[in-house]
Amino acid sequence: MLKVMIVDDELIVRVGFQSCINWEEYGCEVITTCESAVDAMAFFEKQVPDIVFTDIMMPEMNGIQLVEYVCTHYPRTKVVVLSCINEIEYVKKAIKLGAEDYVLKLSITRDTMTQLVIRLKETIADERDGNKENAAEVPSFHRDEDFRLLFSVNTGISDCERILDRLGYSREPFASYCAGCLLVDHLKTAADEGEPDSYTRRQGLLNIIREYFGKLPRFDLGFINEGEVLAVFTLRDGERLKELLPDRLKLLNRALKTHLDLTLSMGLGERYDDRIMIPVSYEQAKRRAGLRFFDGEASFHGDPVSEEAPFVVKRSLQKKLQEAVFKQDGPEALRLTDEWFKGMADSGSLNQIEYIRRSVVETWIFISGYTLQDAEAEPEYDDSGYIADFWSAETIWDLKQRFLAAVRTILDYLQANKTASPEIMGLLHYLETHVEENISLDQAAGRCALGKSQFCILFKKTTGKTFVSYFNRLKMKKAFALLSSGKIQVQEAADRIGIRDISYFSRLFKKYYDMSPSDVKKM
Repeated sequence: MLKVMIVDDELIVRVGFQSCINWEEYGCEVITTCESAVDAMAFFEKQVPDIVFTDIMMPEMNGIQLVEYVCTHYPRTKVVVLSCINEIEYVKKAIKLGAEDYVLKLSITRDTMTQLVIRLKETIADERDGNKENAAEVPSFHRDEDFRLLFSVNTGISDCERILDRLGYSREPFASYCAGCLLVDHLKTAADEGEPDSYTRRQGLLNIIREYFGKLPRFDLGFINEGEVLAVFTLRDGERLKELLPDRLKLLNRALKTHLDLTLSMGLGERYDDRIMIPVSYEQAKRRAGLRFFDGEASFHGDPVSEEAPFVVKRSLQKKLQEAVFKQDGPEALRLTDEWFKGMADSGSLNQIEYIRRSVVETWIFISGYTLQDAEAEPEYDDSGYIADFWSAETIWDLKQRFLAAVRTILDYLQANKTASPEIMGLLHYLETHVEENISLDQAAGRCALGKSQFCILFKKTTGKTFVSYFNRLKMKKAFALLSSGKIQVQEAADRIGIRDISYFSRLFKKYYDMSPSDVKKM
């Protein structure tokens, strides 16, 4: 019988873990449960367990310290870490110190525990028989989580080797490796329509991929993130892959559209002879899959991505668009938008995508400075909502449609406010070009040759906002455009809109955009 120890500071976890399977049925016996790492270390002086299941976060002494103690003093004892989803960095440290595996507490089921115990038994038996090579080839218990660890930027080479062993990627002298990244198209749309990435749907997706990739060289699949599927191909000399994948992907997408109402776009990384290069190949594949932004859904990309100079929006175009919108010349605004997006789509470079999104956001803020609203009703749109839509668009086609929808909304509001006061309209022009000034209510009323009370009534009737609220919003839009360029600091942006108090600027900015100025610089 293998001796098992369970360490967790919560009684319900210790009892639940001890009761989840019939340990004796699998040749094991729970010899003790401990509520702290200190108690566990004391027990080792009396009896040495073969397997230890330990929580990470415990008072007095944490599970990482226990892992280090056991692996240093009792190397034949197998340690399995019990973790929560947000403790991945601790898990990586535990694995590095010598932990055998880990279990996500929320994923524990009778079946998963049975598989884990069987694997641990086989590993211990092989090591006792001196057959350590076989032990390294036993399949990983949590493959998806192991792949996530493998692709972590902080995972060192020795850790990668250990994870690859556990995943079953042994060193094969005549094999090469290539990784692919499959992205679910329109993932946000599916989520909005109430179709969560459920376990059944995920497994259905993987099973269909396996069916249609079945004629390809040996491969492995796993979920890396929501809507992101990994494929690792193990290739022999003479086996082709890149030439076969486009046709396979087309057939796969037909089936997926029929059965799950979704499609996949795919990127394929380079082929390498050393298994340690699998993470590099996957990073290439993920970048290439991102080119669906230009080519649309269900696209395949297997070649290196081009690197071009950042896309820069022409200020003259912004001004023409703004002028067309303000004149309520819808056809001209749509023509300029078509011309603009065609130029962006022709670039086709991966490193252009962020600049294109940023340019659309900046242009939207620039042309929406004159947005008018009905004073009798709540606004039917929110600038910050459009901005979030621009950043989340998966393809340039989606981005164009969202931008056009935003422009049409402005045109509709302008059409509904044709009777606006000419004095107020003239002031709005002035505010747009003098946003860096601190114009008081009295000064604004004076520019319109109106008394303060009359001015307030007309301004609210025309814009749907008070003067202070409108002017502050205009300042914040200008600040957003400045910060999103990534070229100036927060203090400089505040100075350029006439606000010297950085604390006040930050509070006001967050009020309008629900994010801090520094968050915009990170976008």
